[in-house]
Amino acid sequence: MADVYLPNRDDVLNHVISAPVTGVVTVTATAAEVFAGAARLPGRRKMLIKNEDPFLRIRVGGLLLTQQNGFPIEPGAVLELDFDPTVDTPIYAVSEGVAVAVAVMEY
Repeated sequence: MADVYLPNRDDVLNHVISAPVTGVVTVTATAAEVFAGAARLPGRRKMLIKNEDPFLRIRVGGLLLTQQNGFPIEPGAVLELDFDPTVDTPIYAVSEGVAVAVAVMEY
């Protein structure tokens, strides 16, 4: 019988989180890189970003992120990103208005 591939099998089959880094950052109308600690976690596999503002949307994306072209995260919503731990990938965020608190977890 052939093996069955589950797209999220790492999470399903006893995935262990070791040394997660958590933090809250302030995202403004100027795009900036977001990470949980003092710098981007080397070799990270996952990142969770939660928009903690009750009214304003934020946007996330790459280096050329703007208030118009980023991926939207609604108030109170969480975005989960998977990474290749061998590739150092920056993630940027921008608020669609004033400063917004954003919770971040990386592991």
